[in-house]
Amino acid sequence: MALIALAESAQDIATGFNRFLDPLPESSTEITALISECFAISSALRLLDTAKEDPRYYLDYEYIYNDVAVVRDTLDYTFTDVTRLFGGLDRPFHISRRTAFRQVWQEIDDFFYQESNASLCRRLEDSRIYLTELGYLLMDGTSGDEYRIQELRDRLETLFEIQQLRLASTMNNLSLGDAGAPRQRSFERRRPLRLSTRPREPPPGLRGGAGRYPGPMSPQSPPGFDHDYYPWCPAAPEVPTSPTTTTTFSTLSSSASASFSPNHWLPGVFYQTPPTTSFRQTGAESKCYGEDIPGASARLAREYDKLLEATFEDGDLQVRLFHRASDQRARIHCRVSRNGRFVKQCCLPLTKLSIQREASTLKFYRMGDSRRLKDIWVRLRFPSYERLVLFHCAFIALRSEDGEKPVELFDDHEMHGEKSIYAGKIRDDEFLHALRVYKDRDCGGIRLQASVLRGELKRKPVWTAFITTHVESQRWMRQAGPKTIHLADLQRFVFAEAYTPQLGPQGQHELQFESSQDAREFMNRINELADDQMQHYH
Repeated sequence: MALIALAESAQDIATGFNRFLDPLPESSTEITALISECFAISSALRLLDTAKEDPRYYLDYEYIYNDVAVVRDTLDYTFTDVTRLFGGLDRPFHISRRTAFRQVWQEIDDFFYQESNASLCRRLEDSRIYLTELGYLLMDGTSGDEYRIQELRDRLETLFEIQQLRLASTMNNLSLGDAGAPRQRSFERRRPLRLSTRPREPPPGLRGGAGRYPGPMSPQSPPGFDHDYYPWCPAAPEVPTSPTTTTTFSTLSSSASASFSPNHWLPGVFYQTPPTTSFRQTGAESKCYGEDIPGASARLAREYDKLLEATFEDGDLQVRLFHRASDQRARIHCRVSRNGRFVKQCCLPLTKLSIQREASTLKFYRMGDSRRLKDIWVRLRFPSYERLVLFHCAFIALRSEDGEKPVELFDDHEMHGEKSIYAGKIRDDEFLHALRVYKDRDCGGIRLQASVLRGELKRKPVWTAFITTHVESQRWMRQAGPKTIHLADLQRFVFAEAYTPQLGPQGQHELQFESSQDAREFMNRINELADDQMQHYH
């Protein structure tokens, strides 16, 4: 989509949200922020569209073209989704106008959180800041926090891939067609001009008149854009400087993407959508207590592959997991911001940390000598039981593959708050694994977990599956032999390379137990769990 057309779409979206102000006065702060972001994005897009035709800038524009294309395409998807959701207001509601607007408002909020675990306002804010920085870079050769720009670029690229995957799924894996200008993968693309702290001269032969480079700008205009030179461009409404949307629960962004590390198992875990079981008790908010390590992200980028990026507390805490294939070393990196401004970054090897669960949080402690825990390094709060479990298992599995410390030095493989219902042995992908059934004491979530039984990787998670909604179905589980049980459905989240699920002759999920006694005991425990659930419901 052309930049001007996208700018007009942004203004249309702002007009659409303006309709929500009267019927939803309690949400006026969030709605006004969305309107402001849309107008600011429209203004930035118009300025870029004009600048790329200016003889002073058009040659330099090619250096940022691919980056403009990323934010253009993500905004195109986003505006299309918002327009579709606005269509819900045209349904023949048999309810009040206020209730109809409230339902559509909630649908919009739920949709964007489900897609990227961040609010729509946060997404638009990222796009607006990135567009502004690109324009500032193009027209003045200067920009703000280089680390911040890299973070925004990574998030927008990841979001674009998530949007493409969703579109491919809805089209039954047909070709995506022309989803915008062809883009090279992130590691092939030419990055924008090197960021600098002082203005650069325009390329020889393209110098404009004196005084054409922007000076100090009004708070209402994106920095680095000269409204004296483009007097026709409307100024954007003032955008609040602090976040206007908050969430009681932390958010885990399933932003692992194939562009990070396509050959590792971890991104595949977070590509899948797990069920959602909410906690009755929630823990304290996410917080990083580690010491600031300047330049940590740059060093990681040179030596490590990024496997996962998780966003907590509406973006104020970003957590990344990194891996180095040459020696299987793994590190965790935390970036802390406040009101959109960078505060600090912290980094540690996974083998320096041990996990303790408390309510809906995982607390990571630095390890001292003789297994003693020292001070807390970071606390992460999760919105659901399933997300907490997946992060815990992924961390433990990744740390187990790091050969710096023996696995037996850690005693955090089981989570506080889960009750072990069953333990047995299964033959799984030609290996002997320990199979356990856990039930969470707080939310009642039930899951299976297969782990390595012996050797250097003992107790490393191999896969887990959430079965809370399956156990009470009489058709879900069937004994196919003295040592064999078939399950009708089982979504396995796998924490290992090249794992092949055990399947029956007709594609059923198969558990091959080491003994007939283990098989009988497993069926008995599952049936007891089903009875408990039936009694609870009735």
